[in-house]
Amino acid sequence: MADKPYVAIAAQYASEDEAVADFDALHAHYKEADKHAAFDAAVVVRDMEGNVSIPKRDDGAKHHGGRKGLAIGLAGGLVVALFPAVALGGALLVGGAAGAGIGALAGHISKKASADDLKAISETLHAGSSGIVVVAAPEEADGIQKLLTHATGITRKELAVDEEKLENEVQDAAE
Repeated sequence: MADKPYVAIAAQYASEDEAVADFDALHAHYKEADKHAAFDAAVVVRDMEGNVSIPKRDDGAKHHGGRKGLAIGLAGGLVVALFPAVALGGALLVGGAAGAGIGALAGHISKKASADDLKAISETLHAGSSGIVVVAAPEEADGIQKLLTHATGITRKELAVDEEKLENEVQDAAE
């Protein structure tokens, strides 16, 4: 199967409260439009030492029967690809198939995205800031950016995912 295009958007905020406010607005917008499965998002907090936590995340497909293996969330996989210690530090630490799936997602994204793009996204989420990471279909990207009203900076990069290959990697990791 060919790669499916997605857009990764990282937005930086002065505070976690502002990031959560925009996250909640995004969530409400997509739920109201009955397009909740159209995006994956996570609020990311990076302290002054560079430690990363994810106080809030949303994977619309997980609750709406969307993409099978992707149901654990492209945004979570992107965050782990950007900051591998997140999975070890407990922000995404989960057992069994879900934990293995997040690792498979992170590995797939790391292989498919350019190092420069991943670096640009991670630099948006610098130490001492909060942010939102969103992975969505390209046609949703402009609308998402308009909803990030409290953001002090936004980085947007294209991301390709071979969904069939990723599905197999997630299943293999769970076995």
